[in-house]
Amino acid sequence: MEPGSSQPERRVRVESPEAVAFLLVPESLLPEVEHPCLIPVKDVEEAEFLAAVLQEHCGLYLGTRAAEFRELAEWADATPLGVRVGGPWRKDPPENISELLARVPVRNAVSEGRQAFSEEEQSRPLERIDAGLVHKRDPANVLLANACRVGALQQFNAVTESPEFHFDHPSEHVQGMLLTELARQASIATIHAVGLPRDWALIMTRLSLEFRHFVRNDVPVIIRTFVSFRLPEWAEPVRSVGRRGRMWIAVQGWQQDICCFSGLLGAHSAKAAS
Repeated sequence: MEPGSSQPERRVRVESPEAVAFLLVPESLLPEVEHPCLIPVKDVEEAEFLAAVLQEHCGLYLGTRAAEFRELAEWADATPLGVRVGGPWRKDPPENISELLARVPVRNAVSEGRQAFSEEEQSRPLERIDAGLVHKRDPANVLLANACRVGALQQFNAVTESPEFHFDHPSEHVQGMLLTELARQASIATIHAVGLPRDWALIMTRLSLEFRHFVRNDVPVIIRTFVSFRLPEWAEPVRSVGRRGRMWIAVQGWQQDICCFSGLLGAHSAKAAS
């Protein structure tokens, strides 16, 4: 729900599994619940972060066993849904952030039809995002297409060839340098999507990526990001005075329902000199 809405706030807890696209469920309840996008949670901390990521698309379901999960029930009944679009996530990233994000199915009802997940779907034209969103002048150097937001989780199809990158031998896999550029572009585009003005400078201060599987260049790749900043951080007087803002960005690269690489980026922003 957008800030200022006259509609009553929905709390995190839902009474029916069918009420939301993503269902948060305590691990011990998983065998009893049927849902296309079940996401297990162990405690309030995990549920809080996942609710912030998925926002209006998720809810916590306890069924008739709420008394067994008192802390989760009390938190969910007292908490407006996640961190709404327009609000920042003010905590440090969870230590297991990559594993938490990996619980969210990449192919889901929200992104279905907007992105390519198979070779057959990849035959559709990829619609690259605006070059200005990734600080490029030449659209051919844009590596992101088919942008889709799932709550506060941004997803893109990846373009795995660029005239900016020339390698001395052919490969069946996407080179690590290009994957790093994909992570960088996705982070910048996501920060602009949540409110960073285009005339502001963004300075990367940290980059840590873990590569787990080779990424093939003949199968669609999905890049996902979650950034800690949200739109109010860019309201006046921030836009005028150029105050620096620090943020972190979680990024993942997926292929055939496998997380091939993940990492964290740190950055700060400042109004560019006129």
